[in-house]
Amino acid sequence: MTSEYINKTIALAGIHQALLQVQNIAWHDQFNESEIDVCLASLFQRDPDTYVDVFGNLFNIRSGLNALKQSFTNKRDKKALERARYMVNLMMLSKNIKNNSQLSEQIGTTLSLLEEAAEDMPQQRNYIIERLAQLYQNAISPLNPRVIVYGEPANLQPEKNAAAIRALLLAGLRSCLLWYQAGGYQFNLLLGKNRYLATIDHLLDSDLN
Repeated sequence: MTSEYINKTIALAGIHQALLQVQNIAWHDQFNESEIDVCLASLFQRDPDTYVDVFGNLFNIRSGLNALKQSFTNKRDKKALERARYMVNLMMLSKNIKNNSQLSEQIGTTLSLLEEAAEDMPQQRNYIIERLAQLYQNAISPLNPRVIVYGEPANLQPEKNAAAIRALLLAGLRSCLLWYQAGGYQFNLLLGKNRYLATIDHLLDSDLN
């Protein structure tokens, strides 16, 4: 199992975990606080030693790994297809961010101001979500392509839910950037399907041991 595919798989799992939480809020009004915290905390890992360290450990991204596996193995699943559409847009957005030094600096400055609060994520979660949502709305929403989130209108309208969705999309963007840094490119998702699946199983087995 090469480190390249391990890193790319972990980054993709991070994307899917963030998008899975977006779907849980948008469709079911469900907040898995522990998994949301993992996604949000990944934004504040500036110089991790490994890709796993971005998320703390493999157990923390187990749901993301399973969602990623589903996206490869069940092409007809509506939620998997929806996540795939979101992911493509996030990947395109992340390229725009990477190529815009002023925007990257703006995002980095805001995250730096929130680092102290992020050390106490459970207590500061609502504040952090509010600030990250503002950052997404001001810096990311004006860019193309826009990520249009689908769900039940009654779940999308409350400001608390809308803010959490924006914050999670920002976390998804962070994982997209990690994927590119690991050498990922979109065509590789098709060509490397079997290697990704083998790596997912390896990581899930490693989590159990």
